[in-house]
Amino acid sequence: MKTYLAGFDIGATKVAFVIADGNGTIIYRSREKTEIASDRFVEYADGIAYLGIADRMIGMLRQGMSKKGIDTIDAIGIDSAGPLKDGDIRDSTNIRPIHRPESTLAQPLYIPLVQPLEEEFGIPVRLANDCVAAVLGEVYYGVGKDTKDKSDLYLVYVTLSTGLGGGVWDGGHLLTGKQDNAAEVGHFFVKKDGLKCGCGNYGCAEAYCSGTGIAKNARTRLINGKLQLREDYGAILIELIRKKGVQDRRFQNREPSKSELLEFVTSPLVFTAAEAGDRLAQSVIGEACYYGGIAFADIANAYDPQIITVGGTLVLEHPEILEPMKIEMHKHLNVEAPEVLLTPLGYDVAVYGAIALASGGTK
Repeated sequence: MKTYLAGFDIGATKVAFVIADGNGTIIYRSREKTEIASDRFVEYADGIAYLGIADRMIGMLRQGMSKKGIDTIDAIGIDSAGPLKDGDIRDSTNIRPIHRPESTLAQPLYIPLVQPLEEEFGIPVRLANDCVAAVLGEVYYGVGKDTKDKSDLYLVYVTLSTGLGGGVWDGGHLLTGKQDNAAEVGHFFVKKDGLKCGCGNYGCAEAYCSGTGIAKNARTRLINGKLQLREDYGAILIELIRKKGVQDRRFQNREPSKSELLEFVTSPLVFTAAEAGDRLAQSVIGEACYYGGIAFADIANAYDPQIITVGGTLVLEHPEILEPMKIEMHKHLNVEAPEVLLTPLGYDVAVYGAIALASGGTK
């Protein structure tokens, strides 16, 4: 009988799903919005559980099996941003069900993933942090695919996307830490008295070298400059966000205020402004590359990998930022320099990681 594996990549806005054969070849894929509108809540542990995500995943898998004429799936792998606990997402900052009962707001919110799918299909289900899964994808299907003895492989995967995260494969073993938090590389300290990070600390790499960090850095500079046009320093970026504001339905009958304009600052607009010659935007991108390079050096010094492979929307859409990061990294190394390259798996690195999880490839 043929082997079939299912993999889910759960994000704040979408769930990507694949079915692969025993060789890791993807034979089916689908993508749906992350279900946040279900009213499926039950009492659970010390809080409340939301079952809408698991219900949607079960439906996606059933549909995929039907379309491909598959009777049996052998195992399921799931990757998701955390915090993860005992097969659940616990108190997610990104996934917020809209019909959560107000009476439960003070309680922990769990999103069970492993147990509902195990009960539905009666097969092994494995869950891991998205970056941990991604490094497994690299090990088994990406840069490490042709390395037969995985104990000869020392690899760090880094994602530059909405946030900055990582996963570490160390000579045949996945580094996890006591609570699956072994590679919080986005929170390596890179600048004293730096920007405030989403974690609450100041000067983290993620505060500069991520989609949210780039937008926040640009926003902070515009606030400090009081959104005043000064030659090409911020003028192009301000014009771009004004155009976005004008297109918003809320401002059809009036001009948005300066503070309201700030909500339209995004990392794509910062890149567009930088490419058009805006010196404020160019400085923000320059800082992202500088502090990203320091973070890469910290990663190399901490884990001593052969390869740092990089993915995520930010770098896949703007691969030009990788070279200045590499140059900066070399200035701060105390170990032999690792090779730094884009993931060959592109946007599929996480789902390949989920397939690796399903196949049991964690050691």
